[in-house]
Amino acid sequence: MKVKLIVAAVAAAFVAPIASADVTISGTFAPLIGNTKTDSTNAVTSPTGNAIGAVQGFSSTFFNDAASRLTIESKEDIGDGNGAGAFIQIRGTNGTLDDFNGENKGLTPFRWGVNVNGGWGKLLVGREFSPYTWTMINNETNMGAIWFGPFGIMGHAGGQGLSLAGGPGTTQHAFFKVGTGLHYYSPDFNGLSFKASWMTDNAKTATNRDITEMGFSVDYKPAESMFWLGAAYSRRSGADGSAPMNTLFGGPARVGAGTLSSTDQVMLVGGGIAVGDLTVGLWWDRVSYKTNGVAAGLSEISRDAIWIPVSYTLEAGKIGASYMQALESDGTNVGGTFNGSNTGASIIQLSYAHNLSKQTQPYVMLSMGNAGDNSAFNGPFGNGGGLGGGYRSLVVGLQHSF
Repeated sequence: MKVKLIVAAVAAAFVAPIASADVTISGTFAPLIGNTKTDSTNAVTSPTGNAIGAVQGFSSTFFNDAASRLTIESKEDIGDGNGAGAFIQIRGTNGTLDDFNGENKGLTPFRWGVNVNGGWGKLLVGREFSPYTWTMINNETNMGAIWFGPFGIMGHAGGQGLSLAGGPGTTQHAFFKVGTGLHYYSPDFNGLSFKASWMTDNAKTATNRDITEMGFSVDYKPAESMFWLGAAYSRRSGADGSAPMNTLFGGPARVGAGTLSSTDQVMLVGGGIAVGDLTVGLWWDRVSYKTNGVAAGLSEISRDAIWIPVSYTLEAGKIGASYMQALESDGTNVGGTFNGSNTGASIIQLSYAHNLSKQTQPYVMLSMGNAGDNSAFNGPFGNGGGLGGGYRSLVVGLQHSF
């Protein structure tokens, strides 16, 4: 249920158009407690030929939340079948409302924007999900209990973990999941629709480059049909995604890192089918990072992945399952070799959300992952360093939406 407020009581204090604004406040809160156990990793020779030391496994009990957020949205009719509006979604500085482990209590605008819309579609200026991420979220069939989820494997070549930021810094090899820029949403053409975005991190200085990304997605969901299809593509420049991968593989500082031109690309293609209460999806994902003019070190890396989300709706709740498999990587190591064997990783996720009411659901989720000895997919596995490894994680939480 959403709380609707008609902004009229203070209309005299503002210009006339605000008096007709229709404001909606909504939110989802999903605190959880969990336990994760990680395996020890072996001392290995990385794909680029560097020695990586062993890392001791550990067990950890933690508090966190499953993407809790608070959203305020305003809409108004501007005539001739057109509208305008704005929204802001608040989450924590690390993507959750409360970082229990890091004691980071700051709240930031996670998504926000101003839009104009009509029969021609919608144009939004602000910070919004990229078309790639929006496609993945809309096709995740068990959104009630996400912890590791597809972000542990999809949309990156390793080491990315769960961050939704993308862009610069320690996750610069990840594509934008939420980006600031221009976002266009088409109208529905008998089940066919598309989205397009231009996004930038606005980080240009005398020594830094802007990271810019163009994204596009298309969906085909005919009315009353039991199937749907979708695809998303993003092309990013300036991020030099192979540079942090070179570091993950234990390589020395790459010659030319931070100064060379780069093009990184990600593509997601798939669809799903719903038969009664059973829904099954199948998606293929490809990521490639390429940097021109590298004198020594990793200049290019790519990998394919598959994702199979499944859900079954019960009268009392929903059972969810998800399988993700990153296949072995290919790469070019200038001045050396690249060995892509044992660089894959897999995650299996099982969950159940129970309907106490339409707004409140307790949930439980089991997640298990395993990465090859030479895999850089150590982000979701939480071993704090090294390559490869595995984990088991159990979380129990309570979600309330309004």
